[in-house]
Order: sequence, then structure tokens, then C-alpha cells
Amino acid sequence: MKRLAAWLLLVALLGPALAQNPAPTGEAADTPEVKLKALHQGYAFDQPEILVRQRLFGLAHGLSLLAAACLDLPAQSGATQEAYASWHLKQAPTVDRLTLELSQYYFGSRSEDARWTDLVRALGLKERIEDALGTIELEEACSSLPTAIIRPRYELDRLLVEINAADAATGGDVDVLPGPATDAPPADAATRQTRARGLR
Repeated sequence: MKRLAAWLLLVALLGPALAQNPAPTGEAADTPEVKLKALHQGYAFDQPEILVRQRLFGLAHGLSLLAAACLDLPAQSGATQEAYASWHLKQAPTVDRLTLELSQYYFGSRSEDARWTDLVRALGLKERIEDALGTIELEEACSSLPTAIIRPRYELDRLLVEINAADAATGGDVDVLPGPATDAPPADAATRQTRARGLR
């Protein structure tokens, strides 16, 4: 089971990069990588349907960075491999959909040329997990990954369906991404917009 989990994790982390960036040969090996110019930069706070996808993509990106970093910690690598491989197996279609839709938003007619790293740059996301952890130690984050990744916050498929359904039912006046459950009354539209900006 551990070998299968390790293989699935390797495919999950490297598969999209390898598929979109084949090994260079001949003259192409000497050509520097061309970065795509994004049509938009950062988050689309005025477009809730795009903002939802950006937030979910950001969660997937953060998880992939953390899982990759945890593989270097022998005490954490086994549990990380199993947890991330299981999560990715279920969430891959949603992550692929988010990647496709955001590639179209950010790169238009060049969306087929877009790679994960192009989206990361366009959104302004961190490229190293250490930059995103702040005061949290990597070991601490890695030890919590197997229990955190199974929480509803990381069920991207369910979140996307629920948010789209709520958006359709209310004409677009829904929370961009639900936060933790509280006893507080529902926020008004201005508060939700402010909350969305603060959660990036």
C-alpha cells in the first residue's frame, strides 16, 4: 500500500508538470523558458465565480507545496504520501477543472500553453511552502496534514458544487468560500467581500 501511495503522490505532484513540460531535446533544450503574459493579475474580487475558483486553486496549490515539502521529512513522509494520494485521487478532476477554467481566464487564447506555475505567478501565490508557513514549523504543518486534509475545507469538489448551487439560487450573493462554523449571524455582502480579500 505504501508503494502505491508513494507512486500516486509522485504522479499527483509531478504528473501535470511533466505532461505540460516535456523534457527538452535538441535546439529546444537551449531555448529559455517563455513565461506567458497574463491578461489579469491577482484575485478577481469583482467576479465571485472566478474568485471561488481562485481560492480553491490556492488551497490545492498550498496542499501540493506542503505535501512535497513533507516528503523530505522521514518521520512524516509515509503519512503524508498516503493522505495526499487519497485526497488527490478524489480531487484531481476538480483541480483539473479549476486549472482549465483559470487558465482560460488568465491566458485566453494561450490557455493551452499555461502551466501550473503560470497560474501561480498570475495569482501571486507563494512558490515555496516555507514562505507561506510564517511562524509555523514545517514539521508541525506536516504532522497535521493527514488529519487536516480530510476536513470539509479541503473537499474542493463539494465546495465548488455547493457554492455554484448557492450562487445560482441567490443570484450571486453568497460567501466566496465558507469559513469555519460559528454562532455569528450571516455576514452582509460588504463584510463577505472584505473577508474574501483578507483570506488570500
